[in-house]
Amino acid sequence: MKTKCKHPALGWSIVLCSITLMACQVLASSAFAVENGGYPRSDFLVSTQWLQDHLNDPNVRIIDRQDTLPDEDLFAKGHIPNALRMTTDAVKGTKLGIPEMLIAKNFIDYLESHGISSDHHVVIVAPCSKLQAATRVFWALELFGHTKVSLLDGGTDKWLAEKRPWTTDVKSYPKTSYKVDLQRQRLLTGEELFGWLGLFKQLDIVLIDARKADEYAGQKMSRASEKLGRIPGAVSLPFDRLLVGDSYKEFKTANEIKQAFDSVGAAPAKNVFFSCVSGCAASVDYFAARLLGFPKAAVYDGSWIEWSRKDYPVEAGDQAGTNGSGDKEKAPKAKSPAKKPELPRTGC
Repeated sequence: MKTKCKHPALGWSIVLCSITLMACQVLASSAFAVENGGYPRSDFLVSTQWLQDHLNDPNVRIIDRQDTLPDEDLFAKGHIPNALRMTTDAVKGTKLGIPEMLIAKNFIDYLESHGISSDHHVVIVAPCSKLQAATRVFWALELFGHTKVSLLDGGTDKWLAEKRPWTTDVKSYPKTSYKVDLQRQRLLTGEELFGWLGLFKQLDIVLIDARKADEYAGQKMSRASEKLGRIPGAVSLPFDRLLVGDSYKEFKTANEIKQAFDSVGAAPAKNVFFSCVSGCAASVDYFAARLLGFPKAAVYDGSWIEWSRKDYPVEAGDQAGTNGSGDKEKAPKAKSPAKKPELPRTGC
């Protein structure tokens, strides 16, 4: 069977042959092996010591994601020296009636007004409880073609636990221009996903849902959504399965992350897409995939908030059905709330 695909992550006008895909999967599974617990893209994480050594490096810009709610100002109470405060409106807004979407102009305006160019090495820092706020910025920067971007491993929790420099001084840089090199393959739309239902196997797609297990199973309503359930064919991998630690969270070793992805059928040779409630938790899974060098990873920005508000099919139950992976059976119906839920304040 031959199927043409038009999403960049699948290849513009590339003809995929199922026999060839099976061969690629076999080769990829044997070729992809992480040795000594190292990440293929270890440059995506920096240590607390590295960041302290580069606090005054003119080629480094630090983005602080402590403040994720409209009335928060944790940044004013203290932050890593030379860090720049970023609030949620830089990475989330309403687009075509769907809330919590990335608005390109808002994001680029933030970068330029804070003196961040496409040549800077951007390091994103956040408390571990707000890791998804940091990884969302990472995803957005990759979407716009930024090549030097990292997260602080262990976040500000580890930084403070090690008694490293902390200040209330506010740093500013001269405004600059930002050169966008759009990487469209990093972004997935609901319309694209809807068009691929029933073809996941043929197109070598793995759709990962990063929400909590009860939301995935349709047992609990996700915030700001209008239906229970999930996108048909999605598999479950809550982002906290990729983290380790008590006082602060760090990403598990590469082999442990690989095992988690293996358990849901995700591999570097496949088109691995991520969804959640609004594209935040999904960006944690996305970041982990990029750490392991997955080249065809993408985030569904609208995620469940958008999908549940559209006339799209849904699926429920503990296990993924076949609607995304081959058959076109009708997805199980999930009960919708009698009253449209209020949109809560976002924490990402």
